[in-house]
Amino acid sequence: MRVAILPNRQVNGVDAVVQAVCAKLNSLGIEAVVSEDTAFPPRECEALIRDTDMVLALGGDGTLIHAAKHAARYERSVLGINCGHLGFMAGMEAEDLAALERLAEDTLAVSHRMMLEVTVHSTAGDRVLYALNEAVLSRGNPSRMIRLSVQSDGKPVVSYRADGVIVATPTGSTAYSLSAGGPVVDPTVNCLLMTPICPHSLHTRPYIFGENACLTLCPESEGRETYLTVDGEEAVSLAYGDTITVRRSALAARIVQLRPTEFYEVLDRKLTDR
Repeated sequence: MRVAILPNRQVNGVDAVVQAVCAKLNSLGIEAVVSEDTAFPPRECEALIRDTDMVLALGGDGTLIHAAKHAARYERSVLGINCGHLGFMAGMEAEDLAALERLAEDTLAVSHRMMLEVTVHSTAGDRVLYALNEAVLSRGNPSRMIRLSVQSDGKPVVSYRADGVIVATPTGSTAYSLSAGGPVVDPTVNCLLMTPICPHSLHTRPYIFGENACLTLCPESEGRETYLTVDGEEAVSLAYGDTITVRRSALAARIVQLRPTEFYEVLDRKLTDR
């Protein structure tokens, strides 16, 4: 077995974890191919994933999300090793490297996570992005609300005056959407979750759509900056008249859990203040 190791070297102490992981994998007869790029995401990410059997993402949840989206293109599974603060999605902690012995057993539990296909339609042409957590349409500067409308399969759903709107997967329901007041959705339930950001209304609530829905987001505030951000990565500036469609992607992320865990147990442990 060949394993690609994608470390986020912006995380303190990750280099020491890389060395320890490589030593453990070598003792198990597993070949480790380490990205030497000091930037994240690494530029050779695609090649590393394509030429190996599995991916280990060392860092926090953002590291895992980025690696999993690239790995989905090649149907590779990803194990997240938490070297950060929260590590909600990680399959193991950096202090528990003995769990890597299960990689040699070929009995891994893999969770298939729904992803989103996000298309920006503009006069310059269409641009397609992929999200594992969420797509966020939000205001820019100056700090003024925007007006936007939402359609589902071409039919009007709702109009907002708000700071923006989040369309999330079940995996992303515990991320930005949760902070904006959205519900927690079990990751085994395939659906699209839409949560407004600071809406100027007393009655606005999140929406949950079926997994086959196609949502269209239409910014309607002429002369005001709006941006699309996918999984907290690159921000795409939108012009008046641009639209965004969000639907379930044909790709699915494959997340490895080395130890048996229950979603709600992890939720309570990671997101409850003690």
